[in-house]
Amino acid sequence: MLPEKKPLIILFKIMVPKLSIVIPTYNEEGNIKILLETASRILKQIPISFELIVVDDNSKDKTRPIIRELQKNNPQIVLIERDNERGLATALIRGYNASQGQYLGAMDADLAHNPEYLPEMIKLLDSNKADFIIGSRYVKGASFTGKPFLNKMASLCGQWLIKIILGLNVKDTSNNYRVFKKEIWGKIKSRLHPDGNIMLTEIVYRASKNNFRITEIPISYIERRVGKSKLSVFKETIRFFKNIRKIKSHT
Repeated sequence: MLPEKKPLIILFKIMVPKLSIVIPTYNEEGNIKILLETASRILKQIPISFELIVVDDNSKDKTRPIIRELQKNNPQIVLIERDNERGLATALIRGYNASQGQYLGAMDADLAHNPEYLPEMIKLLDSNKADFIIGSRYVKGASFTGKPFLNKMASLCGQWLIKIILGLNVKDTSNNYRVFKKEIWGKIKSRLHPDGNIMLTEIVYRASKNNFRITEIPISYIERRVGKSKLSVFKETIRFFKNIRKIKSHT
């Protein structure tokens, strides 16, 4: 007698990752290999099924060739190539929409976010103690080093204004190191304004407005170890004030 064939739907469920991490990139040849290898090693030790979705905005250096080489031995790495579009906000949307995981997350590609905190974040979601976990630079026990003084002050002032204007009881809404339940994305994605880094705050705001539980954990944040920052404080400040009004007016 021939062995009974397993339904295809069961096989499909086995292949679907539990965690999807979105990593936007632009000219990250000095960082991306270290980040992907470290994150993969840590997630395999938990262990958890996962995918690392790199959304590359037409890098001019060796970022894409490095990722393609890593893919040969790590099928969990997914590369999305964008040749005519730039920006963190739209890159995150593209990555989240392509994600298959039960949990969605994001990290910066510049090594400012250490993957060692991922197990703690996932544990909090698994235990159902929270729906949304943020790796925070501003809660007790966190450290924040390497960032230029002007940039750091702009970030702190921005968080203070966010607390006043949006009424958010979260200390670090703009850090892109986070993991949250996929159902949150389904609830909020149609209401986002993908214009600048303020969308990071808007994601947290929309999640809070939908009564999802948000928890911050302290992390050690180290500003860019390789390469130069791609953000302009002046441009981001202008975007901040313009978009914070949009968020508030569309409550």
